[in-house]
Amino acid sequence: MGNVLITGAASGIARAAAKRLSARMTVYAADIDAAGLAETVDGIVAAGGDAKAVEVDVSNRESVESMVASVDGGIEAAFFAAGIHIRGTAETVSEEDWDRMIGVHVKGTFLCCQATLRRMRAQGTGGAIVTMSSDYAVMAVPGGAAYCAAKAAIHSLTKSIAQEFAPDRIRVNALGPGPIDTPILRSGRTDEEYDAARKRLADNLPIGRLGQPEEVAAVVDFLLGERSSYITGQIVHPNGGQLTW
Repeated sequence: MGNVLITGAASGIARAAAKRLSARMTVYAADIDAAGLAETVDGIVAAGGDAKAVEVDVSNRESVESMVASVDGGIEAAFFAAGIHIRGTAETVSEEDWDRMIGVHVKGTFLCCQATLRRMRAQGTGGAIVTMSSDYAVMAVPGGAAYCAAKAAIHSLTKSIAQEFAPDRIRVNALGPGPIDTPILRSGRTDEEYDAARKRLADNLPIGRLGQPEEVAAVVDFLLGERSSYITGQIVHPNGGQLTW
């Protein structure tokens, strides 16, 4: 079956991906949120899948290296989706919040990729990695200065890694979702604020609605599978038509 390592697996897109991939792989589900992580793993096991919980702080090298070392056997695939969202304009975002955003998204993705790529290269059997970028890596959004910068950095990092490791038969692609109905989209908003934001976002999407985590998980499954064996260094946008290029 093989092993897949997934960060951010306590909720949202990464949880949906963990559930979907558990149909064909052993899932190592990782997150800093122990309670949410337990829910993910318990749900997979209850459905007949094989999953193990690994607590991790992706912004800490020792924690990341411990996570990677905990995988028993080879790492055939990985999805690095841990993230946070702190809203603020370029004028108002604090230095502390900027550092947190870059630390979790950019440094976290780098550390996870670095440790996993070393393991995959040593295995000598190839592999596939998907990173979590965003539509906002390549388009603007008011109030998202730190988030957009972080996601653009992940996009660029992914392209560079893909070039470096293609000779090792390790494919690396970025996921660039549009608005998806997840806890991170809800974070920092009251129910009323989220309802208004959801309507505003949906009204601006050609498809007319927000995406669901399971729809994005299907793209992750594709990018980590054999059907995408000739795709590397790309950003793929499941976004309801928000961005086309």
